[in-house]
This record gives sequence, structure tokens and C-alpha cells, in this order.
Amino acid sequence: MKQAKIWALLALAVFSKNQAQNYLNYSVNNAHSHNDYEQKVPFWEAYYADFGSIEADVFLVKGKLWVAHSEKELSAERTLESLYLDNISKQIKLNKGSVYPDANKKLQLLIDVKQEYKTTLAALTDILKKYPEITNSSSVKIVITGGRPKPSDFKNYPNYLYFDGDINQKYTADELKRVGLFSADLQDFIKWNGKGIPRDEETLAIKKTVDNAHAQKKAIRFYGAPDFTNAWINLIDLGVDYINTDHIPDLKKFLTTLPKNFYKNTKNYETYSPTYQTDGVVKKVKNVILLIPDGTSLPQYYAAFTANKGKLNVFNMKATGLSKTNSSNAYITDSAPGSTAFATGVKTKNTFVGVDGAGKALAQIPDIIAEKGMVSGLISTGDITDATPADFYAHSDNRNSSETILKDFISSKTKILIGGPTSGLTSENAQKIKEAKIDFYKDLKSANKMANRTLVIDPLASKRITDGRGNWLSDAFDLTLNNLKDNKNGFFMMIEASQTDGGGHSNNLGQLVTELLDFDHVVGKAMKFADENRETLVVVVGDHETGGLTLLDGSLQDGWIFGNFSTNDHTSIPSSVFAYGPNSKEFTGLFENTEIFNKIMKAYGIQK
Repeated sequence: MKQAKIWALLALAVFSKNQAQNYLNYSVNNAHSHNDYEQKVPFWEAYYADFGSIEADVFLVKGKLWVAHSEKELSAERTLESLYLDNISKQIKLNKGSVYPDANKKLQLLIDVKQEYKTTLAALTDILKKYPEITNSSSVKIVITGGRPKPSDFKNYPNYLYFDGDINQKYTADELKRVGLFSADLQDFIKWNGKGIPRDEETLAIKKTVDNAHAQKKAIRFYGAPDFTNAWINLIDLGVDYINTDHIPDLKKFLTTLPKNFYKNTKNYETYSPTYQTDGVVKKVKNVILLIPDGTSLPQYYAAFTANKGKLNVFNMKATGLSKTNSSNAYITDSAPGSTAFATGVKTKNTFVGVDGAGKALAQIPDIIAEKGMVSGLISTGDITDATPADFYAHSDNRNSSETILKDFISSKTKILIGGPTSGLTSENAQKIKEAKIDFYKDLKSANKMANRTLVIDPLASKRITDGRGNWLSDAFDLTLNNLKDNKNGFFMMIEASQTDGGGHSNNLGQLVTELLDFDHVVGKAMKFADENRETLVVVVGDHETGGLTLLDGSLQDGWIFGNFSTNDHTSIPSSVFAYGPNSKEFTGLFENTEIFNKIMKAYGIQK
């Protein structure tokens, strides 16, 4: 008994490691439209969803096969021919021999015989004689379930008919060739309602059954299975080939978004080990490093944490809080008022940059601290005139006014601005930048010495990590920090990871996680500097959450994560706040996003 338990644990361990691969192997080809004839538009809804399998229950009535779940629902207008065979025939002819336009896609028509099989199958074979384009097509497989002959009689039926198999039945090699798939009642194996996960012994029972089917090179489906997202996830984890559903649009969306909702990390890193020597100490600071991962809150952080196998620099910060993100005129903010709150301590309207609700210019951190002899630098992996960096140096009631926004940088007290290309760099602005004696560089590598006010517009900044941005953000941070840290009166730095937000907008978990992991390297660098400098406060906060991300599955051991997005836009979810260094404890609890500014000013010892 003890040895059996050990083998069971080993089997579960192997199963757990293979879960990640399952998600990569599933598509709408694995979807089965259960009782398809009960859909509002039978056949066509599943067909246009590209489902791989469709089910129809049939009764033999007056020599015809009528489709219904029970005899009381029978109707002469709803026949196997009118609902399915005619439509399949039409599509095969239209697609020159293939049921789907993509010749690689197949369709399984599962015909559930509800009466005595001999006369029903005799009628079916007579009907199918009218559809040689179906019976001769390799893109359509007709499988008989419900009432069906014993295996030894399979050979007595046309070769285009296959039969639903019994997983507990022993088949000869010839009989197995006529088995189209295996079907079983899930409730015969487990008493599971689809919520959470099955018990270990139930998981092993299903996995053993699935492995048995696959060993015979056959697909398997379970009827009587729960039919919602968490249940589908568990069935995929278990390797079940066809997912039964009565909810075609929902399962279609779930399966078609699998590639963007799944991410497995291939390059893990060790996080920085903080000393905590000045963490939480109450004293005035000389420097503040504000890191803004755009569109990020707890779900995004935990996705990155999971992908890096349970390690994240930002999670090494002990002081944590929540920032309310609403703007002055909307429950759901955009980035413009989101980071204007950080930069000025004032809530403003959506699309407003560095101005109040009446359009009046607000004093921003770089200008405020300049009066104390302090310097500032702004870095973004997006357009340098985009809302977040612009909120710290520009004043506009329209975040899209790139030309006027960039012009404001010239009169700003910000010393260093680094980011990606912008349409705001007109010839007129270029001339004004030159006249203001601002050093202008077209790539980060050229800006190795920054003695004066500096503007860097580097095309590499706007590339994604997956498109070859490399260590650009870390290099920009190092370059800026090395310049600012020599200022005896102190400095302010703002670093924005712009494209975490893009991952949320595009519902692309891989983009979101890779961008956030890249950002987290910089968080580690900032914490290390804070430990060495002992007079630096580090704050990490997103301006809002994007995508409505929920995490549905993952592995901290193997570094993969599976999620789901509820929207392609911002949400009202509060942003997670993390702080490290002197005065970090001020950033705990729930507070307005404007308090980020107030707490930074307090840490500097500056009265606004």
C-alpha cells in the first residue's frame, strides 16, 4: 500500500509538469458542441466557431432521422439531413473537398442513436448514399454513439462509419480501427462540480483513463462534465481531447485566446537581497526613485512572480498599500490624470496632463525640487510625450498634443528625459531644443556623458522585450542614476514601464509578464542603490490596472501562468503600492493616488 502511494505521488508530479504543455496543444478543434441541435442556430454556430466536433441525437421516424433530445421534442422540420448533412455537403462543395476552408481542419459528426440501432443505422446508411461528398471526404468523420453494434459487428457497416468506444472494452486490432473515439460519463469516475480541482485520487483515475485512450491512439471525451471556465481548465490539465459544451461562444473565446493567455518563462533570475537597514526609518531623504509599471496591479505582479518561479524584487518590499485610481471626472482613469496625481498631488480629468480640471498648469515634482537645488530624470519605454512622462514636465488638456507637450519640456526644470520616438519632434521643436542648449541624442549609447540638460529619443526604447529591446531600460536607469546621484542636494527619478500597459490592452499575457520582469530588474537596482546610499526612498506604483486580469492556473515550480482578461481597457481596481527605504511605512493602507505626491514631498521635507 505504501509503495502504491509513492507511485501515485510520482505520477501526480509528472502530471503536474506536463500541465503547461497541454495549454499549447489546444484550440477550437478540441471543442465539442454537446446536443448541438438545441442551439439557436444548429450546426452553423458551432461551424463558424471552427469546432472540431458536433453532436446530434436521432430518432427514426417514418424512414427519416429526426433530431431531438427526446421523443416529445420531435419535429418533422428538424431532420439530420436538413440541420446537418445538407449543410456539411454544401460546405464541402464550397471548399472543394474540405468541410472547412482550411483543409487541415476536420469535423467529427457524433450521431447519438436513441433507439434500436439496427434499423436506425440501416436508414442512416441509405440516407448517406445521397451524400458521397461527405462519405468520401477525409475532413469529416461520422461517429456513432448511443445505440451501436457490438465490436465484432463493426465490420458489417460501411468504412465511413466509426463507433464510439467503451474505455473498459477490449478490442481486437481490426475492431479498434473502427473506434472513432472513447466517451465516458465523468460522474462514473469522480463526484466533482467543476470548482476547485478534483481530489488527488480522482485526478489519478481520470488521468489513467485518458492515458489508456491515448495508448490506443484514440481521443477521449467525458460527458456529464461541468461546463464553465474552471472545469475546462481542469479537463485540459487532465489531457481530455474534446471539451463538451453547451456554451459555444464562451468556449470558443476561451480556446482561441489560449495562446495569448498562457506564458511560460524560459529565463529566470535571482532577485536582489535587501538589507532593510534603513527600511522604514523615519528621516528626511535626499533622493526618491518612483517606478511606474503602467497598467499594473496585484494580478500582473503575481503573474510575473509565478513566471519567475516565486521570486520578484518588488515583493521583497515590506511596506505595501493600495492607491485609489479614479480621476476627477471618471470612475476609471486613464494614464494622464493617473500620473498627474503622482506628479502634482491633484486629481484632474481624463486626458489632462499636468493641469487641473480647469486647465490651469500645476506645479510638478521636477520643478518643485529644482527650487531646492535638486535635479530630476524621467525615463519611459514608450513615447516621451506619452501621458506618464508628460505628466511630470508638461501642461496640456489633451494628452495627444505631442508637439505642444514636447515644447513644454524645454521650459521644464527636468534635467533628463529619455524615451521612445514621438510625432512631437517637429522641425520647429528640434530647433527650439537646440536653441535651449539641450543636448539631444538619437540613441541611448550616444548619451554616455550627460553634463547638460539632456533629451534622448531612442527607437529601441519603444520595442518590446520580445522584439529585441534587451537591457535598454536597465541601461537607461544606470546612465541616469550615475548622472543624478552626484548632485549634492539630491534627485528625483521617474521610470515608467510603458508596455506592461500594452500587454493589458492587447490581452497578451506574455507581453505583460516579459515587460514586467524587465521592469523588476530595475526595481532591484533601485533597492540596491537605496541600501548603498541610505538616503533614498523607492516607491513602486501603477497608475491604474489594465485588462481586468484574473489568474486561473499556473506553477510556481515550473514558471508558467495561465490567465484571463475581462476587458481590453483600464479598470477601477486600485493599484498596488510598494515602498522601500526611509519613510516607506508611510505608503501602507488604502489612500488616494494624490497621496503618492504628498508622501514624497513629506519624505523630502518639502512643504508644498
